[in-house]
Amino acid sequence: MISSKKELHFYITADRVMAGKAEKKALKEYITDFFKADDILGYQRSMRKVAYYKNTSKKGPGYFYHNWKFKKLGVRLGFSIGYNVFGYGLLIPHYGTIVINEHTKAGNFCVLHTATCIGGEGKKIGDALYLSSGAQIMGNEVELGNNISIAANSMVNKSFAGSNLLLVGMPAAVKKELPAWYGESGKYASRVKRIEELRAKFIA
Repeated sequence: MISSKKELHFYITADRVMAGKAEKKALKEYITDFFKADDILGYQRSMRKVAYYKNTSKKGPGYFYHNWKFKKLGVRLGFSIGYNVFGYGLLIPHYGTIVINEHTKAGNFCVLHTATCIGGEGKKIGDALYLSSGAQIMGNEVELGNNISIAANSMVNKSFAGSNLLLVGMPAAVKKELPAWYGESGKYASRVKRIEELRAKFIA
């Protein structure tokens, strides 16, 4: 939950790093955005801003602008995501229908692919959720651990106590144990490492 300007800055930076962007926008990116903006990151930035303004009850011009932008980009991209749902390092690779109930609470380093849905209330989800295309988490009071990957077109409708699991089917069942989606090496693992370094810097 974002409750300070330091946390806000960190969350926005973490989302950028996870998407493969520089920690700060350089002149070249400003020029590129002028002609073709990265609407997904723009949506996430406004989402984080709205969370900050809502959580701190600071509803000035910035709140109204980013709330408007959050909703406008959501319609354009097909996203309906609660502003206080996800921790830092959220990755949305493509635009397309994504519906996430605003009462869901999920951890850090989550991935949302297209045509995904988390419906119903009371969801508690750990870090590193991976929602493949067409995956759903439905029903009320469902709890999932860390490093849960849900296969394409699968539906989870009950809690799974363990972590490091691949869930497959409709309704989903445990297919096998699986480590975090970003692995121990490679570009995503290095991004996760960098984000955790930034967290220690921003939120000491």
